Amino acid sequence: MRPFFIVEGPMLAEQSHKNKQPAEFTQRANEALKHGCFTDAAAIMRQAVSSRPDHPDLLPLAIRTLIYVGAHREANHLLDRYAQLSSNDDRHRGLCAELYALVQRQAEAVEIYRALAVNGNRDARYNLGVNLLATGDLAEAEQVLEALIVEDPADAQAQLILSGLRRVTADRNHIERLQQALRSQRLPAMERVKLHYALGKEFEDIGEFDQAFRHFQLGADGRRGMLKYQVETDQKTLALIAGYHNSLEPIHTNAAVGQEAVFVFGLPRSGTTLVDRILSSHSRCDSFGEITDLPMSLMVMAGRSLPKEALVQETARWAPEAIASSYLGRLESFDSSAEKHIDKTPLNFLYAGLIARSMPGATMIWMERHPLDACFAMYKTLFKMGYPFSYSLEDLADYYIAYDRLKRHWQEMLGDRIRIQSYEKLVQDFDSEARALANTAGLDWEASCGEFHKNRSTVATASSAQVRQPLYQRAVGHWRNYEEQLTPLADALRAGGIELD
Repeated sequence: MRPFFIVEGPMLAEQSHKNKQPAEFTQRANEALKHGCFTDAAAIMRQAVSSRPDHPDLLPLAIRTLIYVGAHREANHLLDRYAQLSSNDDRHRGLCAELYALVQRQAEAVEIYRALAVNGNRDARYNLGVNLLATGDLAEAEQVLEALIVEDPADAQAQLILSGLRRVTADRNHIERLQQALRSQRLPAMERVKLHYALGKEFEDIGEFDQAFRHFQLGADGRRGMLKYQVETDQKTLALIAGYHNSLEPIHTNAAVGQEAVFVFGLPRSGTTLVDRILSSHSRCDSFGEITDLPMSLMVMAGRSLPKEALVQETARWAPEAIASSYLGRLESFDSSAEKHIDKTPLNFLYAGLIARSMPGATMIWMERHPLDACFAMYKTLFKMGYPFSYSLEDLADYYIAYDRLKRHWQEMLGDRIRIQSYEKLVQDFDSEARALANTAGLDWEASCGEFHKNRSTVATASSAQVRQPLYQRAVGHWRNYEEQLTPLADALRAGGIELD
């Protein structure tokens, strides 16, 4: 284990930093981050904390830079130190809670937000509700959010989260209240978008599918209009990956390397969280959730900011031992005694070739769902960040076609190194498919895997409420409720060679 605040690399030659002000350190670190020099930024902030150990203003950036370079254990210890130093400062306590949530320590975040909420702090109360949702305390989360909305019906974010907590019914829903909030002429554009998504979800719950689609479309159109996004950029990147990563050579000489890593990926809303919960319910397996450690390890290795094309091209030439060492070192830095660790970042499918040649012992599970169900599930979700292609049916079709081509490329190149898991088969033949998943990950079957909904670990994804429920099949073929509205999407997918029947 590396000592805290160690000064490393070229920074050892510098003079004492005792007299430097916190702003000088943070300015230098931010400048390094701007140029993609993550290791330099972390070294600067380690120096900063070493020279001014009791200055809380340094700690948020220091913790973030440690996370960027994968020093997770060190970041968590420093975060606990930050919590002690900031115990009497509400601003720092709020930042501390935000960082606890970032590193998926929602229980600590809840404790801080609960204390901050005592005086009625609205942001603290909202964040308390969100983190209670992640920890599975749905009833209390509902109470907190409901109280916020009673005070301010125009709080669209709270309305959106509350609508997603449970399935509403024709007799018990928030539709009238949402519609009333939407009538406000002074409502900011993004708040209007959130209310449309909330209404879409509630109309869908009660079977009013025409109304649901209308609101999903209004919400998606509004969100798409705020983005400077061109799907052609992603199409080009997906094609470049297949072009540059068209061989497994050279491959890591040790076939067991990476056996502790279980990658679960695929498009968002395709069932990755379900698989994650099944496998992480095993006594020998845990989940680190949607971490960014694989792409971040590559960016740190690059040592500088690179455009997508250059990064794709360079990584194809890197030594597999170096890639494995960088990523697996980051996994080891998490506090965990489990033998297997799940990384369920959906877009890790981009790196399937790199994973295969650098970590031949790793498990890769690719979630697959009917194209129209997969696309529509994304379309009706307002993501916190990422997935800009999901707010237009035209963009979705273009992205999905490029995604499918890359998937076929990996299947041809990697064969049975990847388990392609059908979401439909999993929910319709659960016992057989779930056991096969455990076997793929090198795990013997345990009854707890079949009771995944009892898993109390945190879930900070759009599926956080759903995975607390026993297995259900209502999402299979759900797109058929919108068959007419999705005809342009279906036609575009078929024209791109995607089979839908």
